[in-house]
This record gives sequence, structure tokens and C-alpha cells, in this order.
Amino acid sequence: MNKQIHRFQIPADLWRTVIFALRDQGWTLDMGGGLDHSWAVLERNGLRIEMEYDIWSEGEIVMDAADVAKITALLPADLIRQLGLS
Repeated sequence: MNKQIHRFQIPADLWRTVIFALRDQGWTLDMGGGLDHSWAVLERNGLRIEMEYDIWSEGEIVMDAADVAKITALLPADLIRQLGLS
């Protein structure tokens, strides 16, 4: 099992912004849920990001530690900073 990076307590707006920024760059998006709990899985060229959101603990993003540099290369600098991935 690969070491994973977790980011917790991501506000809803930032959580959605990350999802749609990656989707707009060609990532495959599988998304579901409802008002209280939502999830998303983004994949591209062997990279995978799993995301969950609930109204009580806000958003979470999980990715393999080995993929962080590749993923952050695809995100705008302000999102990287807000997620604490720099």
C-alpha cells in the first residue's frame, strides 16, 4: 500500500473548486452524494484523487504521496497554497 496524503477540513467552496479545476483539465470525474455527504473520484494518466465532503467535518482530499508533485503541477498556485500542498 502506498503512503497517502490527507487534507482535512476543506471548506465547501474550495473543495468544489479543486474538483472542477481538475475536471476542466481533462481529469475523469465520478461524483455522487447529496446535501449532507458528497464524494468525488478524479483520475488521469494513472493518478487518482479521492474526495469526500460532509457538512459536519467539511472536505477531505486523499492522494498517494508519490503523486503529489504531479498533481500540484496541474493545479493553480493559489489552490496548492490553500490546500497546504506546497
